[in-house]
Amino acid sequence: MGTDVGIESSDFNLAVSLFFVGYVVLQVPASMVISRLRPKYLLPTASLLVGTTACCMSLVKNPAGVFALRLMLGLFDAIFVPSLVFIIGSWYTKEELAKRTAFYLTGNEISGAVGGLIAGGVSANLNGALGKAGWRWLFIIEGSMAISVGLTGYFLLPDYPSNTPWIRGDERACALLRLERQGRKVAPTKIGMHTAKNLLCTPYIYLLSIAYVCIHISNSIPLNFVIIINKMGYSAAYSNYLVTPIYILSAICAIVFAFISDHYNERVWVIIAVESWVAFWYMILFVVNQGNSPFGLILAGAFMVILGIPLFPIFFTFVNEIYSADSNTRALAIATVSCVGNLVPNFLSIAIWAVTDAPVFRLGKLVTFIMSISAVMLMLLAWFMIKKEFKLPQSLEHKTSEKDASLDV
Repeated sequence: MGTDVGIESSDFNLAVSLFFVGYVVLQVPASMVISRLRPKYLLPTASLLVGTTACCMSLVKNPAGVFALRLMLGLFDAIFVPSLVFIIGSWYTKEELAKRTAFYLTGNEISGAVGGLIAGGVSANLNGALGKAGWRWLFIIEGSMAISVGLTGYFLLPDYPSNTPWIRGDERACALLRLERQGRKVAPTKIGMHTAKNLLCTPYIYLLSIAYVCIHISNSIPLNFVIIINKMGYSAAYSNYLVTPIYILSAICAIVFAFISDHYNERVWVIIAVESWVAFWYMILFVVNQGNSPFGLILAGAFMVILGIPLFPIFFTFVNEIYSADSNTRALAIATVSCVGNLVPNFLSIAIWAVTDAPVFRLGKLVTFIMSISAVMLMLLAWFMIKKEFKLPQSLEHKTSEKDASLDV
């Protein structure tokens, strides 16, 4: 792709950064209206836009086209994670939430596994077919898959318990009641300064956002795995194939961890245990041979540190539960944590996981070890504050009602 389009290594970093700029720009605004829109139309439309943009990537001929499409891809992709995590939290109870969130978010790991197979197969078999480079075929195939999913979504996706057409009467009342019994508000209220205050004047949004940044960056070895193996002398196809079992393990562990979390109704200590394990492996990768890890160790390390990614469903379940008292605050909190947790690591990675440091990446291993330990400390602090019921987010339903009453007068 670099030769065909005229992109250099610094341009690749800029393209990645532009994606996350788009991701940030739309993610929080989308969360402000998601509770008032119908998911069965919003999400499939977003999938169609993502797929169409990916297909257009196969047509680019210069860096400007790559930059523009990456920005658009970030804008359209911003809708998915906060919206779907919010929607799942609007349907399921505490005993069910982590598992259901895991089933959704493991799509990232499955896409990583399938993407590695597709990339390897395209690189080996389609490069030059019909006069197109392999990377162009890759965008066409992946974009077509997203379009197909979007079209199917119009017919299969539900809305909320209160407005899904095929749930009525006692079934609808039951769906709403079982959430309300656990203190979760699913009916939207008006968004205003009181919503922002409920989010920003409590310490949890800051603790959780920083903790998610620290957990998210622990995925750096798997994300750079193809580059590392390639720099060690292995082919691109072989490197892509090796990624597949790593992400399969991640998907399996996400489901297992979620079942454990729901069974014991425990979020924080599951996150602390797994992230401590991830930190231990980054320390090993940093110390052994001064970070210049042999092939066997870097492969084992990739399998071990990928276990931080299965924490994402449990982490977002934790966010859903902390902000369960108000639906709009919950939507904003999920979007804010997702936005910050995706944006910051990608900008940090440009400096601490610079491609020029491959395959050793010693600075990246050290910084990621420190950040994994920081995530453990932050989760401990959040756990202690919740136990003490310190500045927990509040329900805003009565405040909205009082405001409406005063306006009526």
